[in-house]
Amino acid sequence: MGTKIIVFLLTLFTFLTWLFMAIYFSTENDWWSVLESRETSYDTAVVGVSYVTVLLGTGLFLAGGTLVYMLIRRK
Repeated sequence: MGTKIIVFLLTLFTFLTWLFMAIYFSTENDWWSVLESRETSYDTAVVGVSYVTVLLGTGLFLAGGTLVYMLIRRK
């Protein structure tokens, strides 16, 4: 039971760190970014968070956490 809690907390911490860094410290051109730009007019661009990218990242972190838990559990 302790291993499951440690892996859960590690996965949660790394996910929240990635999400924070991807929103506040990245540009649209970074591969790990969740930002997307929607141009409303010629001189105005609106930058927002892409929910599809956030969902893909969440799925990757869930799969990674599950894989780490299974690998640690085998030992």
